[in-house]
Amino acid sequence: MLSGIAGLGLGIALLVHSGLGDILHILDLAGWTLLWVVPVHIVPLALDAAGWHTLLRGERRVGMVFLTWAASVRDSINTLLPVARIGGEMVGVRLLMLRGIAGGRAGASVIVEITVTLAMQFLFTLAGLILLLYYLRDNTAARMLIIGLLATLPILIVFFLLQHRWGLFQILERILQAITGREVLALIGDPAHLDGAIQSLYRDRTRVLVCAWWQFAGLMAGAAELWFSLYLLGHPPSLLEAVLLESLAQAVQSASFIVPAGLGVQEGAFVLFGAATGLTPDLALALSLTRRLRQVGYGVPMLLSWQWMEGLRLRRQARTTE
Repeated sequence: MLSGIAGLGLGIALLVHSGLGDILHILDLAGWTLLWVVPVHIVPLALDAAGWHTLLRGERRVGMVFLTWAASVRDSINTLLPVARIGGEMVGVRLLMLRGIAGGRAGASVIVEITVTLAMQFLFTLAGLILLLYYLRDNTAARMLIIGLLATLPILIVFFLLQHRWGLFQILERILQAITGREVLALIGDPAHLDGAIQSLYRDRTRVLVCAWWQFAGLMAGAAELWFSLYLLGHPPSLLEAVLLESLAQAVQSASFIVPAGLGVQEGAFVLFGAATGLTPDLALALSLTRRLRQVGYGVPMLLSWQWMEGLRLRRQARTTE
């Protein structure tokens, strides 16, 4: 709550300092065409869903339409709700299980997809930092950011090895047992089964590589979405500038996961990195407000559809027990 209040205060301060009237004027010039950013967002989500679908190959109970909807729900939960960007993944597992997918298979597909996404985001962010270094030329801050990003690579490698070779969830089970002094299988299920499902997915390297391809395509589609937003605002950037802005804004928001909806963080990232590409603060904040429009316009209907589905399920259960 405190981080959300602080982020909201930062966002308001940026809007006021940059000239709220100028920002609203930019948005007014774009007019109703800005609403196109809402349906366009389905493209990167569908590409993410294609990667998820690759990991679930052979499961006839889930198709691309369902997974695109589930990916939309996951994204909306992580974007709009204070769930530290992991609540969406938990709901994704639940949606698969409600569809009839075994818990181990559902959990493994989401965990492997998250790991692949982290790897692709690492490369995407590295590309953005290299572009930032190019645009800023001899900038010490950009070099330090690249060094800092590379320093996180061992953490990603260890996370992968824990899943692939050593049984991450069996290790977590032993840790929990040591802390609580009691059996925790009843709470988290059989960790050996989940670890086995994860390792089985990793053994199919072709499937994981195809998933990585789709995930990276989704990240590039996000950059194209940002380009389209600035096009509607009358200031289309180059493709490289769009990649720079999208990759680094995503990285900052992911690092600031404790702030609900990235309040203030998103706005600050666009102002900070937009300056490297020549975006004025008022245009950068107009871009951020356009993204907020998309987040609410796309995310709220997805959350409502999820709640409607859960409500139907509960009503069916109630009729069954009567």
